[in-house]
Amino acid sequence: MKKYRLFVALAVVITVVGLCAGLIGAAERYAYSASNPGGVWYTMCGGIVKLLNEKLPANMRVDMIASGGSVLNTRRLASGEADLTMSYSTHLWECWNGEGILKGRPNDNPRIMFEIYKSDHYFVTLANKGIKTMKDLEGKRVVLGSPGSGSSDNSRFTLKTLGIKAIESELAFSEAAQALQEGKVDAVGMSGSPAAGIVELAATRDIYIIPFTDEELDKIVTAGPFFSKGVMKANTYEGQTEDVPVFMFTVYQVASKNVPADAVYEMMKVCFSPEGKEYLGAVHPNWKTMGNDPELVKTLGIPYHPGAERFWKEQQQ
Repeated sequence: MKKYRLFVALAVVITVVGLCAGLIGAAERYAYSASNPGGVWYTMCGGIVKLLNEKLPANMRVDMIASGGSVLNTRRLASGEADLTMSYSTHLWECWNGEGILKGRPNDNPRIMFEIYKSDHYFVTLANKGIKTMKDLEGKRVVLGSPGSGSSDNSRFTLKTLGIKAIESELAFSEAAQALQEGKVDAVGMSGSPAAGIVELAATRDIYIIPFTDEELDKIVTAGPFFSKGVMKANTYEGQTEDVPVFMFTVYQVASKNVPADAVYEMMKVCFSPEGKEYLGAVHPNWKTMGNDPELVKTLGIPYHPGAERFWKEQQQ
């Protein structure tokens, strides 16, 4: 009888220990929809995913999955395929309101964590192409961007709004830069700077960032929600010695409403810690401007994630 009782007691202890170990060891995994090589976001997303995996509690993991960019990222967040991502203000608005990229299918999954940066959109060509204005792209071979990217969506919108008929195509960012270098295309549309693929191209060839006229920018910001006039600062790329007029939009770090509030709160603390900000700023300069603009978020009409809301309230105390 004593042996039986001892066996039962040991079995109970082993079971309890096993359950506890299972609970402790169970990892919370979150999918981060990113971008592809050659674009701005590929570098940025790789940086934040690495930081989170190094600094979050051991039972939390973030997995980066390749993506075309903002359009696909936003659709993945809406469908539940992604838990975290970067997205343009325009695409978040369209998702929430069932317009544009999610026409007729409004979705309330996106929740704001924080603003990352104000992004520019522009078209780049080679200096020896003789393309000096947007109108010069008429009939030319233009890579809009990577499939599923915000760059592609913005480029298509721009050409349509300005009434420019080009020979349009889509290529991954690194492939687009290579195609431009090899003379297979005449120009490439890009959102965000500096983009790795264009930086590499500018190191070996003379590039030219095509400036928008005031009239062209007026048409774009009138037609596009959350677009504004801006400038690409001189020397963003090698050989670009003057400021270039471009249009701008906001890029947000967002999470699905289904991600637990505590998890998002921990992510916010990691990103905005002194060590986190220093690390991300070294990964890419666009991370240096991350912060919060409540009025802009209010205008966008998308709520903060509860975990982010808790974090921002604490910053005001």
